[in-house]
Amino acid sequence: MGPQEIVRILIEADGAVDARSLIEASVHLPSRSSRWVASFRGEAGRQVWRTTGLHEPEAALALAKQWEAEAGSRRAAQGSLPRKPTIRVRPGTPERETGLLTQREVAAILRISERGVREIERRAFEKLRRHPALREFWIEHQAGQIKEAAPEAWKLNRAEIAAIYELAKTPSERQALRKLMALAAQ
Repeated sequence: MGPQEIVRILIEADGAVDARSLIEASVHLPSRSSRWVASFRGEAGRQVWRTTGLHEPEAALALAKQWEAEAGSRRAAQGSLPRKPTIRVRPGTPERETGLLTQREVAAILRISERGVREIERRAFEKLRRHPALREFWIEHQAGQIKEAAPEAWKLNRAEIAAIYELAKTPSERQALRKLMALAAQ
C-alpha cells in the first residue's frame, strides 16, 4: 500500500479510520537470524508474525503479501464478526425483570470473585465468536432450518432441587439459586 492509497482511505472515510485498514504486510530481519519474518494482518484481523524461511527480502515480502491476501479472502468469506457482547444485569432493566443473574450472584454460586466472573465471560464469548461450528449453526438457525425445543429431560424433580438448595451456604447464594430455578422452570 503506497502513500496515495493511504491518503485515499483517509479522505474517503466518513468518520474515524480503523487502523487495521491501513496495516500492510512487511518483513523484518531479526538480529540473530538470516531468515526474514513476515508481519501481516491475519484471518482474525490481528497482526500475525510468521517466519518466511527465506533469505531474500523481496521474496519474503512477496510471500507475506500472499499470506495477507489469503487471510483477507478468508475474512471476507466469514463475514464480519459481531460486536463484543456483554451481559450486564442492572436494576430496572428488562434482563433483571426476567430473572437473569447478576455477576455478583454468579460469583456467589461459583464461590469466585466478580472479577473472575467477568474474565470467564470475556474468554467464553471470545471462544464462541471464533468457533466455526457455532457460526455455522447460527447461520442455519437464522435461515430457519433449526427449530428450538426444550426437552422434558431437562426438568428437575423435587429431590434434585432440594439437593441443589442444600449447596447454598449464604443468603445471596440462596437468592441466586431461586432465580436459577425459576429460569430452569420456564
